[in-house]
Amino acid sequence: MGAGLLGLMALSIPVGVVLFLLGFGVSTFFSPFPLMRGLGQIVWSSSSAATLIAIPFFVLLGEILVRSGVAARTYGALDKWVSWLPGGLIHANIATATLFSATSGSSVATAATVATVATPQGVRLGYDPRLFCGSIAAAGTL
Repeated sequence: MGAGLLGLMALSIPVGVVLFLLGFGVSTFFSPFPLMRGLGQIVWSSSSAATLIAIPFFVLLGEILVRSGVAARTYGALDKWVSWLPGGLIHANIATATLFSATSGSSVATAATVATVATPQGVRLGYDPRLFCGSIAAAGTL
């Protein structure tokens, strides 16, 4: 199996495809459980977990807040509130992401929503994109 792994990778086949082919081949030849009949059940049971179903709804909540203007108004208000601090826009990112994360409960939706609202303003004012996006990502987990 190790030789097959190295041989297929030497042919420049992507690692994910190599692992799938080796796993499928080994299970076909050495397992009494028919993999192809059980594969659909395995995929469905892992993708229908409650935590995975909730994530798109959190992103939908963020999209509704962006399109309705609530996110932009919140960001603008917090920007005015903390603009006296050095790096005020970074602090506005952290405050907005913390507020949104507390209400939605999803780090992914927080990062998507706040980045959509804040990134154009950060680019316009000349902030370093790595620092700016890093503050959004870090604050989304608060």
